[in-house]
Amino acid sequence: MISKLGNSIIIFFKGMLMGIADLVPGISGGTIAFITGVYEDLIEAINNIKLNIFDGGLANNFKKKKIDFLLILFSGILFSIISFSKFLAYLLVNFNNELRSFFLGLVLYSIIILYRSIDKRRLLNISNLILLIFSIIISFMIFNSPSFDPAITNWYIFLCGIICSLAMILPGISGAYILIILGTYEFLIKKISDFSAELDSITTIVIFGFGFLIGVIIFSRIIKYLLKSFKKQTFVTLIGLIIGSLPKILPIEANDNLSFFGNLKEFFLNNPSSIFFIFIGVLSVSLFSRLKINTQ
Repeated sequence: MISKLGNSIIIFFKGMLMGIADLVPGISGGTIAFITGVYEDLIEAINNIKLNIFDGGLANNFKKKKIDFLLILFSGILFSIISFSKFLAYLLVNFNNELRSFFLGLVLYSIIILYRSIDKRRLLNISNLILLIFSIIISFMIFNSPSFDPAITNWYIFLCGIICSLAMILPGISGAYILIILGTYEFLIKKISDFSAELDSITTIVIFGFGFLIGVIIFSRIIKYLLKSFKKQTFVTLIGLIIGSLPKILPIEANDNLSFFGNLKEFFLNNPSSIFFIFIGVLSVSLFSRLKINTQ
């Protein structure tokens, strides 16, 4: 039986993993939330955020509405984003293949976890197959959209926060890659790195965070309704979104003379250590999924 302190440490650690994933282009914090078993609790807790939360006793409502869980989880996310942004940038430059291979292992096993969570009755029908293919195509199109160079204003940063919140709510959608497409990834990473040094950086992060919070609250309500009314179809869609993101996780340089699988084979022949790191990623998911928490 895990103690209350141990439970909080596990939640914080899982939040840290989500924060690290949100910094890596191609990886979704929502995927990590599902892998580590906090996804549905996260959606429920966000939906419990209401103005009358303090009615009937602060401590009682925090526990009942899972707000304590949410605060600990988000503390872990923020800790990782602020603490590891420079370190992740270093790893992406110097150990890009190894890092992405590790995350590929995480994401591949997350598909298995999602599949195990689905009610298998009447799973393989035409409507679910169409939904799967459609979500794969949508995800692939998002990850292959060209980035653009916008005028970065406070309103635009606020809008980016709202759009980026999808990465927290939808497994398979990478917030970092969305920011690359929107042309603000490097800008925001620099602001996060200078968070404690410049007032302008603090202002930017607060504006982005406010937009992110509003987006999370809005989109979580949509997802909660879908999970309640169309759980099987929602899980099929999430699997499709994750599958569509897979080609962007590994930094494979496409050779026009080879097929996709030919390029994949060439990548692993040139980077044999990547297989080891994929295995470590899969093993890590297996261990994470065994860390049970109590949010009741």
